[in-house]
Amino acid sequence: MKLTLITSKLGKLPEEDLDFVTSEKARRFMRKLQTKPVLPLSQQFPNASAECVDLLRRMLQVHPRKRITVEEALKHPFMAHLHSEEDEPVCEQFFDFSFEGEKLHRIRLQELIWEEVGDFRPNCLPVPPRKDGTRPPNRRPTSLHYI
Repeated sequence: MKLTLITSKLGKLPEEDLDFVTSEKARRFMRKLQTKPVLPLSQQFPNASAECVDLLRRMLQVHPRKRITVEEALKHPFMAHLHSEEDEPVCEQFFDFSFEGEKLHRIRLQELIWEEVGDFRPNCLPVPPRKDGTRPPNRRPTSLHYI
């Protein structure tokens, strides 16, 4: 549904631009979308300046290699009055998305949620056992069964 809406506003991707789509099922779906005439963004947003429409067009590119980068977008003329290099640090390392390949079972998902909760609210974590192995009274849940 979302892809249909996107293509109705931006147009259907040509075959050569489907190279980044890794799912064959998604590629087949995108190929079957109807080719319809699309109004230029300047007509879809008639009150927007030419600079605004240009930035929008470049940000809305579906193909990731054709899309404007964050750094380029911040330097775009439309953003000139907001741009401040001193206040826009650039990440020095690439993000590692290898975690997306992990097969999650229920227990592992619970562990990950507790880790995330612990980063923001350590006082919500279960009380650790004492040195003698007993646990102090704990009124907080010790598993996600209670959440």
